[in-house]
Amino acid sequence: MTTTTQVKTKGAEVLVKQACILADPEVWPSALTIALESLGLQVTACSELHELFEIARQEPFSILVLAQRNGAFAVRACRVMRDLQEVALMAVIQREGDLIEVLDAGADDAVVARIEAPLFAARVRALLRRTHPSTRSGGTIAIRDLIIDLEKYQVLLNERPVPLTPTEFRLLAVLGQQAGRVVDPRALLSAVHQHDYSERDAQNLVKVHIANLRRKLSDSGSRSPYILCVRGFGYMLERRSQIREGDPLTDYIDHD
Repeated sequence: MTTTTQVKTKGAEVLVKQACILADPEVWPSALTIALESLGLQVTACSELHELFEIARQEPFSILVLAQRNGAFAVRACRVMRDLQEVALMAVIQREGDLIEVLDAGADDAVVARIEAPLFAARVRALLRRTHPSTRSGGTIAIRDLIIDLEKYQVLLNERPVPLTPTEFRLLAVLGQQAGRVVDPRALLSAVHQHDYSERDAQNLVKVHIANLRRKLSDSGSRSPYILCVRGFGYMLERRSQIREGDPLTDYIDHD
C-alpha cells in the first residue's frame, strides 16, 4: 500500500535552524550557548528586548531564548514575545519560584539557570520536536483524502469541508505535521496552547478534543481511521489506508 503524505508550501522560504537569545550574563553561562550550537543551531545574541524584536521580525528562528535574572521582566517579555513568531520560546530564569509565572505568560518551556548543559540541550531538543517551524506563506498537508490547509485554516475530507473549532484545527495540524509519528498528549497541548500542562490534565483535555475530531472525521468504526490512539503513548495521524500485517503498533491501538 502506497503511503500518501504530502506537505506543500507556496513560495516558502527555506528556514535556517537558528536560535535568538536575549540573556543576562549572570544567568547565561557560555556552556548553554555551546549546548545550543551542539544541536546544530546558529546562535544570535541580543542585548536589548527591542533589538530582539527587530531581528525576530526579519528572520525566521527555530527558537527564541529569554535568559533573565529579573523574574518580573521575564514575565512581561514572554507575553510580548509570544506575538513575534509562531516559534518555540524557552525561558531561563534565576529563581525556581518564577517558573510557573513565565510558563503562564507564554513560554513553551522554562528552566532555572543552574541547569546542566546536557540537560538543557535535551530540553531544547524535546521542545523543537514538539513545535513546528512556521513558514511565511503557509501551506497544505495532504494525507489520503484529508487536506489540511494551514494558510486558510480549512480542512477538507473527500473534498468536503470539515467544521472544526480553532483548538481542534491546531491539534489536527500538529498531528498532520508529525504524520506517522506518535505525539504524546502533553506535547500536543503544549504545541497548541503554548502552555505546559500536567500529564493528567493534558490527557483529559486532549482526549475530549480527539474524540470530537475522530467523530468529525468519521473515524469511529472505520477500517482506516485517520487518528489512532496508541495506548500508553499518545496519538498519531495515520498516513496509510491499511495497517501492515505484523505492525508492532497493532497491539497498542485503541479502536474505540
